[in-house]
Amino acid sequence: MRTLAKFEFFPDLYSIWKGDNSWENRKIEKFQVYKLALLFVWIPYWFVLKPRECRDVLSYLWSNPCHSFQNWCETFLGLGFALTEARNFKKNGYQLIHAVWATMPATAAFTISKLQSIEFSMGAHAYDVFRNGGDWLLQSKLTSSKFVRTSSESTARRLYQLGVKPAGVKLVRRSLSDWPKREHFGLTEGRTIKLLSVGRLVEKKGYFHMLKIAALLKRSSVPFVLEVIGNGPLLMDLNIERDRLGLSKMVFFSGSLEQKSVKQLYLKYDAFLFTGIVDSKGDRDGIPNVVPEALAAGMLVLASDRAGAPEAFIDGESGFSMNPEDYDSWNSLLLDFWKSPQNYVPIRRNAQDRARENFDSSQNGRKLLDIFID
Repeated sequence: MRTLAKFEFFPDLYSIWKGDNSWENRKIEKFQVYKLALLFVWIPYWFVLKPRECRDVLSYLWSNPCHSFQNWCETFLGLGFALTEARNFKKNGYQLIHAVWATMPATAAFTISKLQSIEFSMGAHAYDVFRNGGDWLLQSKLTSSKFVRTSSESTARRLYQLGVKPAGVKLVRRSLSDWPKREHFGLTEGRTIKLLSVGRLVEKKGYFHMLKIAALLKRSSVPFVLEVIGNGPLLMDLNIERDRLGLSKMVFFSGSLEQKSVKQLYLKYDAFLFTGIVDSKGDRDGIPNVVPEALAAGMLVLASDRAGAPEAFIDGESGFSMNPEDYDSWNSLLLDFWKSPQNYVPIRRNAQDRARENFDSSQNGRKLLDIFID
């Protein structure tokens, strides 16, 4: 938002479900969920005013199964927001509504577009197009959207498979505005490698693979600590597996931290591990924000080749793309890094350059603005 402000672009911000009251000093209009109680008024109102549009949406929902309770809730909350707020959006004179995700926000934007003939665009990045085949209303939204912004080539390929024409897909990377200074590129704690990972403790992050890598590193007699920042439903299972592998004194699940604290950790650790996989529901990451953040901090980045993370760097030059199930390869590289950290200094410096080249907020903000005003 600070970047867009440089170009005197000040979009109004809305949050459908919870969130903060402001973002970088810009007020966020938070939806008051109690308004859903008035749907008994708004549903017949819009059916009288826009009968064909209402029937089209309901017909699609009725004829296509929803694959998860979460997506069901997201869809109907997005619809509820649209039905209660559509008139206000028209009064405010909006010419374009942009939804940052293809799930609930895009459902709201799509429905308001149908009801009030306001163009909409949407973002699509990871779980919203991959998990269980994608969002419930995804196909209708993709067909109606002015354009779809994504942040990874892997997701762009998925959008092409879903029928979006290349001209309708706008690839703009997620962005960084903070560039931390690393004072030195040796191991931060003597002869001990400090490893870091950041992410929700869910299946697609591949943390069970990471524990097996850590176990092999231990058997190789490499002194290390691995800290995992994040929380999630797999915490108990991961702790049990960690203890079973005899890693309780080396691997630590530290829970969630504020973004400011996470950024400070990047400079206190040597290497960043990302072991993402395609999970049992088809979900996967695009480019997780934490990967370019780690690159920007000059960490040695080892990332799974099963998701979009390797797009963030050049393999072997500014990071390493690894098979998350080939534990020997991870072990060999980390063993060599421990023995000869000086050999990896050029790669870590290249990582910082690569982050600036691809994830600079001023550059990517300009791209995004050009798309909005085109």
